[in-house]
Amino acid sequence: MSPAPYSANSRHRAGLALAVLAGLGALSAVSGLCLARANRLRDSWPPEADTFYLPPASTLHVASLRHTELLADLIHARANVYFGTQLHAKMPTKWLANYLNAAIDLDPQFQRLYIAGAAMLIYNGQKITPDMVLASLGVLERGKQAFPFEWEFPFQMGFDYLFELPQDAGEDDPRVPGWRQRGVEMLRQAALYEGVPYYIPTLVARMLTKTGSDDLAIRYLEQAYAVATNPQAREQIKGKLMILRGQRLSEQLEENLRVFEKLVGGRLPGSPEAFAIVAGPRTTALGMLAHPIASAPAPTPQ
Repeated sequence: MSPAPYSANSRHRAGLALAVLAGLGALSAVSGLCLARANRLRDSWPPEADTFYLPPASTLHVASLRHTELLADLIHARANVYFGTQLHAKMPTKWLANYLNAAIDLDPQFQRLYIAGAAMLIYNGQKITPDMVLASLGVLERGKQAFPFEWEFPFQMGFDYLFELPQDAGEDDPRVPGWRQRGVEMLRQAALYEGVPYYIPTLVARMLTKTGSDDLAIRYLEQAYAVATNPQAREQIKGKLMILRGQRLSEQLEENLRVFEKLVGGRLPGSPEAFAIVAGPRTTALGMLAHPIASAPAPTPQ
């Protein structure tokens, strides 16, 4: 009578085996569906994602094994290589902000990275857009929080809000008035910092005039040129500087010409310029200078 228990045990084992096989089949089918979905998702990623992807900051902190400053230096070096490669190829630097913010997350006291990184985000060989300037402002804002007593951060932020953003977005953009108001406030703050260069308060006092705007733009671009690490980026900044300086020189020459014409015309109208200069100012019957040289406004020194 022993075969009966044996037969029941065999049926139990066979049923268990079939259940395991069914479970494995279902798991295999689900895995296949997940793999197919993952592949479709991966196909939608940009081709450079595998090369330029960076893990989240929390993962990078763990991976650094407490050597966060070293890893920040390595990421910064990789960012410089990426920036130079894209600039040479005339391609957008859409991964640059990720690198800069990752390095800052690892080493918030990396002061030079804020200034240089902000310039790289704007001056990268591409047409400057408001999004590029806003990304740069995000880096500068982090620098301002990490170094609250450094005047450079509010100064550069003020320039971007007051001039760069309105210029790139267009005067019809509804955000322009708010940007300009914030830019004025940032520049006002920069003028109050201890150790600020002598020319900052003067520029801020004149920043709402055309001359003051040009001076501020020239000073800002000179600083951006000094921190730029790539020759092509420096050429782009240099080009803007040459345009601004050329405009300033042209305006100054025109102003000097107006002063000269007023001076000569007030002496002997209708006479040659050389004769009017040699003859000097004319006098009235009472011997008083009719148009003394002092009456003509002197050119403003630049």
